[in-house]
Amino acid sequence: AGRGPAAALKGPPPAAASPRRRPSLARSARPEMMAAAGEGPEPPSLCEVGGSGTLILPIFGDSEQRWPRELRIVLYLLGLGWAFMGVAIVSDVFMGAIERITSKRRRKMNHVTGRAVTVHVWNPTVANLTLMALGSSAPEILLSVIETVAINGMFSGELGPSTIVGSAAFNLFVIIAVCVSAVPDGEVRKIKETQVYAVTAIFSVFAYVWMIIVLLLISPHVVDPWEGILTFLLFPILVSIAYAADIGYLSPGGRPAHMSDSNIITADITKEELAEMQVEIRKDYGSQITDEQMMKIVSLKCREKTSRAQYRVAATRKMLGGKKVEGPVHKNSSMDFLGLGNRSKIVPVHTVEEEDPDRSTCSIEFGAANYVVLENAGVVRVKVLRRGVSEVVAIVKYRSRDGTAKASTDDRDKSNPDYIKVEGVLNFGPGETEKFIDIKILDDNTYEEDEWFFLDLFSMIISTQDTSKDVDASLIDAVTREVVTTATTRVTIIDDDMAGVIAWAREEEHVPTKVEDQVIHFEVSRRNGSKGKITCQYTTENATALAGTDYAASSGTIELDDGVCVAQVLVKILAKGRYGTSDCFRIILTEVKGNGAKLDAVTDGGADSCILTVYLDSDSASMERVDKIMSHLRARWDKAKVGHSSWKEQFVTAVTVGGGDDDDDSAEGGGPPSWSDYAVHIIAVPWKLLFALCPPVDYCGGWLCFVVSLIFIGGVTILIGDLASLFGCVLPFMENEITAITFVAMGTSLPDTFASKQAAEQDPYADASVGNVTGSNSVNVFLGLGLPWMIASLFWSCKSANSHDKWDALYQHDPDLWRLGPPGQRHPAFVVKAGGLVFSVLVFSCFAVICISILFARRRFFGGELGGPKVAKRLTSAGLVFLWFLYILLSSLKVKGVF
Repeated sequence: AGRGPAAALKGPPPAAASPRRRPSLARSARPEMMAAAGEGPEPPSLCEVGGSGTLILPIFGDSEQRWPRELRIVLYLLGLGWAFMGVAIVSDVFMGAIERITSKRRRKMNHVTGRAVTVHVWNPTVANLTLMALGSSAPEILLSVIETVAINGMFSGELGPSTIVGSAAFNLFVIIAVCVSAVPDGEVRKIKETQVYAVTAIFSVFAYVWMIIVLLLISPHVVDPWEGILTFLLFPILVSIAYAADIGYLSPGGRPAHMSDSNIITADITKEELAEMQVEIRKDYGSQITDEQMMKIVSLKCREKTSRAQYRVAATRKMLGGKKVEGPVHKNSSMDFLGLGNRSKIVPVHTVEEEDPDRSTCSIEFGAANYVVLENAGVVRVKVLRRGVSEVVAIVKYRSRDGTAKASTDDRDKSNPDYIKVEGVLNFGPGETEKFIDIKILDDNTYEEDEWFFLDLFSMIISTQDTSKDVDASLIDAVTREVVTTATTRVTIIDDDMAGVIAWAREEEHVPTKVEDQVIHFEVSRRNGSKGKITCQYTTENATALAGTDYAASSGTIELDDGVCVAQVLVKILAKGRYGTSDCFRIILTEVKGNGAKLDAVTDGGADSCILTVYLDSDSASMERVDKIMSHLRARWDKAKVGHSSWKEQFVTAVTVGGGDDDDDSAEGGGPPSWSDYAVHIIAVPWKLLFALCPPVDYCGGWLCFVVSLIFIGGVTILIGDLASLFGCVLPFMENEITAITFVAMGTSLPDTFASKQAAEQDPYADASVGNVTGSNSVNVFLGLGLPWMIASLFWSCKSANSHDKWDALYQHDPDLWRLGPPGQRHPAFVVKAGGLVFSVLVFSCFAVICISILFARRRFFGGELGGPKVAKRLTSAGLVFLWFLYILLSSLKVKGVF
């Protein structure tokens, strides 16, 4: 009695044949009370014959308790491994639901480009610290909640809290050690979102320091309701501060930092956006890249950042022979497999040869593409120009060619010809740049519509006898400015002497937009006369097409000399991707001056203006390429999904090795399943079939699968807790706390280890591996302890003194609980004995500060938290693993009572 009920609870030393156990489950409540009150001997432990067992184990009751201890150790250990496999598989389903929920998207306006884009509804930081953290840490969190609330009947347990601390230690020391060494030699990965990381790193230490403050300083060994509520509320506080850091509110100056468009995603890209992306890619990588290279580049640009859920699911499926999830392409190899390498080294397929300094060009062309002459003018003089090298002799042939106007060789011809046929040779001597061809126009007294004929230049030759240079000869088309074999101008014969009317050749023009800028010529015509020089003004005007985005604004003056009836307005159409859409703008003619010329009143715009509407249409060839690329992207996105759309698909995936991907070499780790995949699949197939009952993620936006899979995780967690208790019971030296920080912590954290390793190898930054560890460790405390602490403390605060026999038997005379009042008169409260838990937390907190300091030093000296020189990587990893072993050793010695 002098030692108090707490000491009496331990009872006399156990017999050598039976391992010492402290009952921790609800079924042991009555025997504990009897032992504490001195009403009988200490009851058998939960793994002995007559013991209470756990919530659902042993399956065979006392018969199982009589099995050899060595056999039971092996069976319970194998059972734990199988249960860990089950919780990993159902967490795979759970993370698929979370991925579906957090990947929800909406359309918003991008103020930089002025166009609507698709963005995530969930902020990535908020998603990582809420649903993603819950998904990766659900077993540890539910183990703590279920043990306290359901199994122990609102009494604090040993497995749950110790598992949370042990899992945090494994995450911080072992997982980061693996990630440091996983990066290839010489490469580094640094944290990109440093402000968010700083918040989670601080909270990851503060969360465990807060446990010490609560259990040792504020209210020793007792959690008051306000402490439980505040612990739980620290979770939304963490999320809010991290979100503020993510959007820039913690930047210097107190104003939001300029956030990039990195949150803009392309998994739901429209075909029009994809067409625009093609234009940008051709600007960046060269206009002559092949369709195959274009498809690969688009695949890279449309690849979303791999989420935490995808890394976790991919790691789990890789371990358990499930369907592979296609991962990201490593940043350094992204361009290598395209055959493009560094953009600055791209060589287009069709290159312009560097001009030879000893080689030049001599070209000949007509002075205008069109000439107009009155029928009574007598002669039309056509100008021919020589450009380029003028020191050489250039010779070119010419001849007329009938159009609607007919030629004759004799002006006395009675068939009413329109002009006299010409044919001859122009000889440009050295220094001569102009020649003229005179064509006689025949007048008659008959009314005729405007008629025309053509004049051709052909067979150009040059003589370089008087120069040492090599000179190229070329004929130039006066409209397109391209080299041609025959240059042509048109001569139109007008039947009257009026100045004429001005109008566009067509009132509407349709221009297919290209992947490169293009200059389009729009023709202005002068009809019903061509006497004298006239001018008019033109200007562009926006409609649905915008200047600077779709076309280059233009304005100016058109001049038509005497006899000239056609002019060109040049407008630059900007490169832009379109798919099935069309925009338009207008070009307006105004202010005609000279010789009484007017605008054509019957055209669009009337007598005051003449309007040409230009439609910018989608290019059919570009649309075909977009369709092809979109089909390719859809196939890739389907492979990257971590959830299923139907129950049939889930069961097919559950019963087939690799989820039915035997012949798909494109997935990560492609190739047929190995013998180990088959072996693991056979072991795991019962779990896969059971969890295939979860609703597909397409139902209710993933929330139905979220709830059902969470219930399944709770059930498997109960099984893990029972197996861990029995395993520790049959192993003489393994208390529940030691089991929790070793086997249970490692088993629940193993999928996260492989997921973080994969993220370290494939992500260009360390946020997905290091940042998620610190975030999860914080959430584990605030949810895994805050939630049961809040529920249990509120439960006990509603109880009156001496109203609960078990509580009274355990704590009314406990000397550590002096703050609750004198023995026998204490009001019930939620008791969490500090003991080995606080010591374990204290050791972890000290080591966590060391670990974070090491990462800070690595960033400063090596440029990143992960990777770096080979020796430095190995030393860092070895040091972190040593901290974990030291934590396990010190915590275990404390539990054993060594100090």
